[in-house]
Amino acid sequence: MKNIFLAIAMLISVAGYSQIQSVSLTASGLTCSMCSKAIYKALLKVPGIKSVDVNIEKSSYEITFDKGATVSPEALKNAVEGAGFAVAQLDVMATLPKTTISSGTKITLQGSTYQFVKANGQTVQGVQKLTVIDKAYLSSAQWKRYVKELPAKRENGVFLVTL
Repeated sequence: MKNIFLAIAMLISVAGYSQIQSVSLTASGLTCSMCSKAIYKALLKVPGIKSVDVNIEKSSYEITFDKGATVSPEALKNAVEGAGFAVAQLDVMATLPKTTISSGTKITLQGSTYQFVKANGQTVQGVQKLTVIDKAYLSSAQWKRYVKELPAKRENGVFLVTL
C-alpha cells in the first residue's frame, strides 16, 4: 500500500513539474501589418492565453498562458486559420523533468499528448523546445523533411514533436 501512495505522489509531482512555458508560432500568408493584427486579435480570443507578442518582420507570435491554462496546439492553429492564414511553424517551450526521450515516447503537457519522432534515447531536463511536426503546423518544405520518418499509424489527438 505504501508503494502505491509513493507511485501516485511521484506521478503527481512529474505532472505538476511538466508544463508549457510559452509557444512560438510562425504564420504564413501574411502580406501587411493588418494581417498580423488579425492573427493577434484571433489568438487573444483563445481562452487561457495571457499575452501575445508580435514580431511583424518574422510573422511570429510569442504566446504565454494563464497559470493552469490548458490550451492545445489545435486551438492556436484554429485561431490562425480562422483569421485566414496558416501556421508555418509551432514551437512549444516546456519544462520537463529528467526524462529519457526515444522515438515513440509520449508526454502529456497541460491536457495535450505529444509523441516524439527522431529521438535517439537522449536524456532531457528543464526547459526544452518541442517543434510540432504535424502537417498542419509546418510549411510544405519543412513537412517534406519529416514525412518519411513519421509513424505509419498515428493516434488522433496526439501531436508529433521533435527536439
